Parts: sequence; C-alpha cells; structure tokens
Amino acid sequence: MIYLKTLQKPGILHKSLVRTIVENVEERILSGELKPGERLTEFAMCEMLEVSRSPLREAFRILENNGFLVNKARRGMFVSTLTRKEAIDIYTIRASLESLATFLAVQARGRELARELRAVHDEMKSAVARGDIDAYSSRNSAFHEVIVSACGNDLLIEMLRRFNIQTARYRARIRSVKGRPEESVRKHEELINSIESGDAALAEKISRESILSNISLIIEIFEDVKGEDQ
Repeated sequence: MIYLKTLQKPGILHKSLVRTIVENVEERILSGELKPGERLTEFAMCEMLEVSRSPLREAFRILENNGFLVNKARRGMFVSTLTRKEAIDIYTIRASLESLATFLAVQARGRELARELRAVHDEMKSAVARGDIDAYSSRNSAFHEVIVSACGNDLLIEMLRRFNIQTARYRARIRSVKGRPEESVRKHEELINSIESGDAALAEKISRESILSNISLIIEIFEDVKGEDQ
C-alpha cells in the first residue's frame, strides 16, 4: 500500500502528488478496500490519504476519466460499478485492438519477439505453479506489454495502454477465477508457438479468440446493472 503523508514536504511537485493519489486510490479499488458503489467524500478521503482538497479533486477527475469513479449529479463521487455489458464491450474492443497489435508485432520482430515472450512466459508459469496470483498477474501484464510495444504503431500503442488502465478492474476479476491462470498459461504457449513459426495471421487469430473467450466468464461473474447506478 502507498502512503501519502511523507509527500507533504516542500519541493514535491503538485503533479507528482496527484499521480500518487491516483495510484493509491486505484490500488484500494483493485484490492476491494474501496468497493463498487461506495461513495467517496472529499473530507473522508483527505483524512485517509492526508492530502489537501486541491490535489484530491484533480486526482478524482483522472480516476473518473479512467473509469474507476463516477460523478453522480447532486450525489457526489462513487466507485464505479462493474457491469456485464460494459465488460463484454471492453473485451470485444480489446480483442480487435490487441490482435491487430499482435499481427503487426510478429511482422516487425518475428522470432526475436517469440524469445522475449518465452522468457516472460516461463516466469508466468513458475508463478502459477507456486500459486502466486499477484506474480502471475504482473507477468501476464508484462507479456501483453511486450506485444503491444513491439507493434510499431504509436497510436495503437497509446490506445491499448490507455484502454488497459480503464479495464484493470475487469481483468483482475477474471484472473481470480479458479483455473483461469492455468488456462491462460496454455493459451499463451499456443500464441508463442505461432509467433515462433512466423505466422502473423495465425498469431492474430489466436490472440483474438483467446481474449474473446473471456466473455463466457464475464456472463457468469459480472452483474448486469441498470438504471442510474450503471
């Protein structure tokens, strides 16, 4: 957990403080300490984080833009609710964007990309074998970042990185499903094999189908929330 009281010293840049608040609140939401639908008052959050209202308000705006918070008229700021429809929409879009990035990355770097992914994948397998879900999640994120970074399309890279921030809560929930890490390791192995063969079209297909396969889990684990709380 990140603590903020040490950041109230002269010389600390305002933007650095805002970024630290954003990361702290994101961490609390991802861990479940701050729950979906929970109202966040400025007074309580300033007390909790030991910060003033000005950087907190700026951090709230960033968190709202990133999908972690929602500002309800005349009611205040709330932790956004995870919904089935939004999750399905997210994974449908991600499947198209990341599979395109995979195709471009294989064309650009081929076997070199496969070697780099294999190293990260080995670490991921080790984490799953010892039941370390946090390490698995970290290595899984690193695996996909290697692919995205290698695609060579700056606009696509920017879109996917921003998209991944906005979808972190959904991905965390899916990764926690029993048996999902093991299935993920198997699918990543299949993807690496296609990249090693230099088949960009096959790698694109495997990437898309792997991401879309999460939708069946989404239907089971996410609520379909309607109305003003959606």
